[in-house]
Amino acid sequence: MSVINESGVSSTTVRLKTENNYVFDLELAAVDGSLHEFFTDFGQMTYIVVSSVFFSLCEGKLEYRGSRIKEAIVEGKGEEVMRRMEYEEASSLNMLVLMDRKITMDLTLGMKIPPSTIAIVKDFDQMERKKVDQPDAPWLMLTEGSPRTGYVKLSNQGWVFRLETNLNMSPEQLLALLYSMSREPIPEALGYNYPLFLADKMAKYYRDKSKKALDFLSTKELSRYRTFRSLVEGRRRIWNTSP
Repeated sequence: MSVINESGVSSTTVRLKTENNYVFDLELAAVDGSLHEFFTDFGQMTYIVVSSVFFSLCEGKLEYRGSRIKEAIVEGKGEEVMRRMEYEEASSLNMLVLMDRKITMDLTLGMKIPPSTIAIVKDFDQMERKKVDQPDAPWLMLTEGSPRTGYVKLSNQGWVFRLETNLNMSPEQLLALLYSMSREPIPEALGYNYPLFLADKMAKYYRDKSKKALDFLSTKELSRYRTFRSLVEGRRRIWNTSP
């Protein structure tokens, strides 16, 4: 079904009749970041962690292939640095990339979007979500343009998510692909996207693991300049658990 929205842009709503019509064989990654801001004698600092998880999707089944963590501590607020780190990581991957980002906004901020990106946004205006909600999931509403934008709902008990992508795929194929990554038997991930769920949990795990130590050091005499700079440099590293 095609409709014209208030801005005059045509959007198409498709529903998944049978996933067996689409068999995918591809490599993919999900990239997400988290941060912790803290204060020292030298001002505000931010600890940033960006996680990447890698999967194979073969005949509708996801297979975990490993993960990678990148860390940094920067002076001042870290939101822009985290944004840049996420896009640098995503751009280094020669595969389909999933992100929890609003790429239409990031384009206006000068970010270069990797060529095969699907962005699934969990948090957006509740009135907007209510307005576009429909029964009979799974469904996908997608506009034309670059990037294409729209909404997706993968389970009748799940949420509507905002979707943005530059992936060259028909709406039917895109819906089938998203559905294939939404069925892991984990309540928080059902009807969402398991790779992105895992990337988010991993980033928050490493953030929380370092949070107490950083808060402790930032309030003690140990955090003299030389000691603290050594800590900062020591966190500029990569942890890779890929097989």
